[in-house]
Amino acid sequence: MLTTYDREVKLEDENKTIGIVLCQNKSEAVVEYTLPENNEQIFASKYKTVLPSKEELKLLINETK
Repeated sequence: MLTTYDREVKLEDENKTIGIVLCQNKSEAVVEYTLPENNEQIFASKYKTVLPSKEELKLLINETK
């Protein structure tokens, strides 16, 4: 999906896209980090030095039910 976004939506002067996928259904919460293929560097306009763990993100998703 990131490759499709980069190919079809991203402007030429923008860096490659990264993402965090958060999914929830009745019995499970799923958290995945996604990076572009052949990634050598990641640039961001905003960032944290430590990202929440997958478990912390799952708890956050479950709290919003």
